[in-house]
Amino acid sequence: MVQIRLANSLITDMGSEEDYSLVGNRLYAYNVRETRGLLKLPGRDINLYLRDAEDRVVGGLFCETWSYSLYIDMFWIDDSYRNQGCGKAMLAEAERQARELGCIHAHTNTFSYQAPHFYERMGYEVFGVNDGFPDGIKQYFLRKKL
Repeated sequence: MVQIRLANSLITDMGSEEDYSLVGNRLYAYNVRETRGLLKLPGRDINLYLRDAEDRVVGGLFCETWSYSLYIDMFWIDDSYRNQGCGKAMLAEAERQARELGCIHAHTNTFSYQAPHFYERMGYEVFGVNDGFPDGIKQYFLRKKL
């Protein structure tokens, strides 16, 4: 347990789910205020699922929209469905929906062992690299105009 006493406060690693939510909600409210509401626009999640013939989920693409941008948060496809055009179709659909909502660009991050080359083939450009991980692992930050 961490407890560091300051003049009028305490730093600790003890907190509840309510404490966590309070911090997240207050940060969100601050960001909305500082962007004069732009952060909330268009404010619709885009979640797509890839299902097999038996209706089992074999992939998913989960995105948020804010500040008229599409943020690709999570994207996974089962190994047996990769390299068949499924990922390309899913990403194209998410981008289509984002454009329809008024989004002007998309962005994401991925690691060197994940999918940087996939995103580059889909028209994304690397605008930042974090190469401070062990074993040569790199984190790529990518964006694309929609």
